[in-house]
Amino acid sequence: MLGHFLAHYRTAGVADFFVAVDPRFERAVTEFASEYNIKIISDLDVADTVIGEVSAVTEMRRRHQHDTEWVIIVDLDEFVECRGSIQPIITRAEGEGANVVTAIMWDRFSLDGRVRGFRRDDNLSQIYPIRARFIRDVMFGCDIKGVLVKGLLASNVAHHTFKSEIICSEVLNISHYKWTDGSIDRLRTACRMVLAAGLPWLEEYARILDHYERNGRFAWEEFGGEPIAAPPSERRGAP
Repeated sequence: MLGHFLAHYRTAGVADFFVAVDPRFERAVTEFASEYNIKIISDLDVADTVIGEVSAVTEMRRRHQHDTEWVIIVDLDEFVECRGSIQPIITRAEGEGANVVTAIMWDRFSLDGRVRGFRRDDNLSQIYPIRARFIRDVMFGCDIKGVLVKGLLASNVAHHTFKSEIICSEVLNISHYKWTDGSIDRLRTACRMVLAAGLPWLEEYARILDHYERNGRFAWEEFGGEPIAAPPSERRGAP
């Protein structure tokens, strides 16, 4: 996923990448260091993201984000759709006096609804051509998060809200490429971690497993799934 992620955000105009990674997977990131300007941070707890914590991102921002600098805050499987450069969106937010730009999470699924893998040179939009507001409509969770943040605003609830936030009027979309090979097993692990931590969103995770096991697939036609064309940044031959 990392190669797709880096290429997507470079097209959007991102020049510098700060990646928190477990030391066991550091080599997978350094593979791209000759092509991208990547700062690898391997001394932070990245596992707590499973239980809704943001300690690694918070510390990376404390170390590297300037007070007036805009950053994109996303997980590896979250691709903000900006239809080209992100700069016009920042310009609009600045004009409104905003310090946060939010986005809606659209989970992406294969046509048959089953988890499947991809290769490095595959087009993700073609592999997962269906989108749905799965978090909202199946998990009953919050699917809106801050993705562009100016300065060191502290997060309130993960990255869904921030203290002293001023929200830009433009709302973006995120293609969430979560349901790949191994994702169901990872979800079961996450369920065990959330259960052990006694956290309330165990039910949200359980709803996913119940849906998948009941249908043997993600029955996207049952929760408003719709086909979507690939955005320009993911089309083959796009500049």
